[in-house]
Amino acid sequence: MMHRKSRWSFALVGMAVTHIAVPAFAQDNPPSSGAPTRAEFNKLQADVREQRQLIIQMLQTEQQRYDMLLRLLQGQGGGAAVPGAALQAPGAEEAPPAEASSGGKKAKAAAPVVEKRFSTVEGKVTGAGAEEAYVYVENVRGPLARSKSLEIRQEGRQFIPGVAVVQAGTSVTFPNFDTVYHNVFSSSPRNSFDLGTYRAGDKPRSITLTGSGVVEVYCNIHQKMNAKILVVPSPLFAKVKSDGSFRIDNVPIGARKVVVWSPRGKPLQQRLELTGAGAQVSFALDKEEASAHLNKFGQPYGSYKD
Repeated sequence: MMHRKSRWSFALVGMAVTHIAVPAFAQDNPPSSGAPTRAEFNKLQADVREQRQLIIQMLQTEQQRYDMLLRLLQGQGGGAAVPGAALQAPGAEEAPPAEASSGGKKAKAAAPVVEKRFSTVEGKVTGAGAEEAYVYVENVRGPLARSKSLEIRQEGRQFIPGVAVVQAGTSVTFPNFDTVYHNVFSSSPRNSFDLGTYRAGDKPRSITLTGSGVVEVYCNIHQKMNAKILVVPSPLFAKVKSDGSFRIDNVPIGARKVVVWSPRGKPLQQRLELTGAGAQVSFALDKEEASAHLNKFGQPYGSYKD
């Protein structure tokens, strides 16, 4: 930046020098008329000093204008906005005041106020399964998480981990570490799949989950095998802390739907109007009773013993 300013200043000097007025005596007395007198020489020196002072004043004025313009551009975010993962960018804050020059004294100039576009949702969750709960914003969509992946192991005739939360677009792999065959499937809306039957040593099979919501994962051979995957639509989610509190930052302001989910509780939701001041919400979860499930054909499990 200093090099650019220096080149700009020197350019102004060059332009200004080319416009220095030629003293009247030099126009009236060309070199062929003889050497100037002492008085004429003194007048020439005074004219040069006066022209030099004018140039310096002009450069100072232009430099002050350039500095003020630069500060205004920086204060207003002169560069292009880059949304961190589209939704993780922080809200815009009020720009700092710029300085303007008036009569040789610096005065504070009012900077434009930039309206906040993002805010915070926070609150508390109580009730059944609160210690395992997650809270997320449902009606904000983010780009699919193409580069993210999760591994759920089939080991000891269980899914490990049995509970997971991923962003839409995440790829989930199910390696088999048991000596028996497994057949991983789900009949959940928007994320139904059937990975077929395979055993330990076979290439692990995977599925990309693109629809938001809860995915119930089962084995078509072993009825007791079960995993729950919550697919959220964006990075706007948080795990509830041990004291029941949660906080989600960088939420776009406007009408929002906030959902709480726990593997042991019934999901709840609240609608709110989020402003720049943020919003507080609270949830009280009720216990959800486990129910029997059918195999991938929609039929009861056979007599195979786990």
